[in-house]
Amino acid sequence: MSAREPTRDQLLAMAYADGELDGNERVEFEQRLSSEPALLAEVTELKRLGVLARRMTPVEPKDFEWQRLNAEALHSGGTSLGLALSAIGALGVLGWLCYSLLASDLGVVPKAFFCALLGGLTLVFLLVFRARLRTLPYDPYTEVDR
Repeated sequence: MSAREPTRDQLLAMAYADGELDGNERVEFEQRLSSEPALLAEVTELKRLGVLARRMTPVEPKDFEWQRLNAEALHSGGTSLGLALSAIGALGVLGWLCYSLLASDLGVVPKAFFCALLGGLTLVFLLVFRARLRTLPYDPYTEVDR
């Protein structure tokens, strides 16, 4: 049983993932990545394999301390509680700000500007969150423990 020879696209993907393409060849390949999802998936998988291969190196001493910290209920529970309290506090402040703004004696124009600011910040947050969810399958570091 003989191994199958890699295709030109596979060789280009390997060279790109290893940072071996330069100049026009790299630019042309990146243009193809933006329009060929299968090629992008190939590069993503190669980068993920590279990250996993680097993980096979010996464990560093600080990794043992991270494992101990993550095993402690105080650390994991405290982190979760801190994030939950921060989210509740942010929502509470946002709600209070909206109520105060609408109940204030400000004119329509300042209220409209504040509403535009809050709406804009919310929109940016949602778009960044959406972009993160869309790019997550292509992140080679999802398998890394830290």
